[in-house]
Amino acid sequence: MKRKCKINTIWSPTLAYVIGMIATDGNLSSDERHISITSKDYSLLLQIRKVLKIDNKIGKKSRGGETEKKYFVLQFGDVNFYKFLESIGLTKAKSRTIPKLKIPNKYFYDFFRGCIDGDGNISVSFHPESKQPQLRLRLCSASKDFIVWIKYSIHKIGKIKNGWIYTDKKSFHTLNYGKSDSIKILKLMYYNGVEIFLKRKYDTASGFIGRVVK
Repeated sequence: MKRKCKINTIWSPTLAYVIGMIATDGNLSSDERHISITSKDYSLLLQIRKVLKIDNKIGKKSRGGETEKKYFVLQFGDVNFYKFLESIGLTKAKSRTIPKLKIPNKYFYDFFRGCIDGDGNISVSFHPESKQPQLRLRLCSASKDFIVWIKYSIHKIGKIKNGWIYTDKKSFHTLNYGKSDSIKILKLMYYNGVEIFLKRKYDTASGFIGRVVK
């Protein structure tokens, strides 16, 4: 018989990270028991499975009307963890309604790193004249309340004032940071000793933050 999940809900850097992933690339089932996390990166779901101390199978799925199953999904059932997620503000069918969440300030940047590894982007382009690298940090969401709260929290906790929110014609919201502020935020996200992150996004950031975290 497969053992039941019993996930530790005491706040920690890894728990905050996983919640960031659930908030952006996760789902709470209508059965009020199951949680799923989706990613293109199989290795990241292996890391998440390890820190949650579960052994559930990682499957594959399609998205957005596509037929090809090119995304990986980790699904697990834990009533206690489900209720914990609800208690901090997560809900079923949350994509356009997710509000601000109850994340301790101490773990906010672990949570934010999970958000970036879910629906965020760290990109580098080059200025057409100076050829200097231009760094951008972005987080996307269908919920404006969520994006506004993230921007406020970055300002409040990290003392980073800038950043702007762009809303497209489909009411999809993107929080953007320029190079200098992105570097400040990335240093808070990828601190020495950080345990879990998506390597390909860290690899993009690493040349700007002046440290190797693993």
